[in-house]
Amino acid sequence: MLRLLIFLIFLADFSLCQDPKVTFEDYFQFGKNEYTERNWPDCVAFMKRAIDDFRQYQDDVVSCRRKCNRQIKPATSSSPKIAKFHETSETALCLLRCRKDMFGDHQSIKKMSVYHDLEERKPYQYMHICYYHQGELAMAVQSAYTFLVANPDDKDIKQSLNWYMNRDGYSDDMLIDMERKDHEAKFINGVEAYDQQDWGRCVNEFESALEKSIIQDEKCRLLCQDKIDWSVVDGNPEIDILLASMRASVIRCEHNCLYKLARINGHYVGHLFAAHFEYLHFCHFKMQRGAEAAQTVANYLLFDDSPLMRRNRYFYGKQYKKNELFTPSQEVLDIYRRRDLEARFLEFMEKRFVVKDGELPPEQADDRNPLSLDIHVEDNFPYEQIPSLMTSSECKILRSALDTRERDGFVKELEQRVKLWPNSSYSNVTCGSPVREAQCSRAIVFSAEHNDCGEWLGKWFNGCAVVFCDEKKIID
Repeated sequence: MLRLLIFLIFLADFSLCQDPKVTFEDYFQFGKNEYTERNWPDCVAFMKRAIDDFRQYQDDVVSCRRKCNRQIKPATSSSPKIAKFHETSETALCLLRCRKDMFGDHQSIKKMSVYHDLEERKPYQYMHICYYHQGELAMAVQSAYTFLVANPDDKDIKQSLNWYMNRDGYSDDMLIDMERKDHEAKFINGVEAYDQQDWGRCVNEFESALEKSIIQDEKCRLLCQDKIDWSVVDGNPEIDILLASMRASVIRCEHNCLYKLARINGHYVGHLFAAHFEYLHFCHFKMQRGAEAAQTVANYLLFDDSPLMRRNRYFYGKQYKKNELFTPSQEVLDIYRRRDLEARFLEFMEKRFVVKDGELPPEQADDRNPLSLDIHVEDNFPYEQIPSLMTSSECKILRSALDTRERDGFVKELEQRVKLWPNSSYSNVTCGSPVREAQCSRAIVFSAEHNDCGEWLGKWFNGCAVVFCDEKKIID
């Protein structure tokens, strides 16, 4: 009798899992219900099913959108508006048919809040407790860590993970992110190869990581096409007002994809593509691939004009003596152009559509101008001025053991010369034989030594040097 009862329960659960009407939204709620009932095995089972179904849903949505983007022939730029409207209609019809094939009669999400919960890895917030109550410490740690990676400021999960770390049987090997993407794994491998000075592997891993990052960015962008902020719809607005707000919310989601992807193992690495190039240029240089190192520096400088990378550009320029080597790759130029145009569009929407005290901003001439499509990628930094920033006698003033009036006066003058970086400011003059690190993230360091006066140094240096800090905020 007991075996029959167990079989019937299994059969009911299996039937539920096969029911196409049951989606990740339902499984997530079932899991929460079992958590409340302290039914730990079913809590885990339903949460895992919710995660799997959510991944499948996203993959199916991306597949439909790729298919329709590929099949629908775009209207030409010179086509009348009605032709572009027709293109949109064809795309809509294609998507409706594809989604019908994929999801049947259950194409829409009932609550977007549940979708966001799955994106933010909320099932793992429950699963780590359910696993622990089943006596599965390793899976509890993995679940807690997986949630922490996406929610690094969550105090409760930090406290839980610290508690697990003090249990008998805990091992650091349990700290596994079960949602780690391919581009993250490759990036982490690349950093490991860099630290081990395995330059060939470093290049291979980072180039693969970059390729996978581009693929993930495309997938994220496709998933943004239904991320519409309906809160802006008030009353019965004009269709152009409605469309402008809808497009802005989608483009904002697309533009933010790189920010989401740039959280590697729970740590934000800055601009994701620039982070790849920061490692790649040095690994290429160590393998004596001058052309690749130069192009990688040029790729980096599209996204961030870091003084430290400009110093590398200056160093490579003196070594290779071919300015044409510092030309960004076409693929990276295309990515930069798209992001730059998106940023211009979003800036216009965010500044010109702000309602304060019931009023829009005063009308400006730019309100009626087309979006500027001019993209400037030339590196116009005056590298040739660097050797003349300081003279030998001025370096001697900086090496003075006392803070004399003459030295203070020269520092003020030098600060004006260093306004090649408009946001730079003086930090300090330091002397000593040990290797030291400049105490600002965007450091501009020049040697004050007699034998290499005025030489542009890196962030790590020894001897006498003067340090400036570039306070520019990089927003992309």
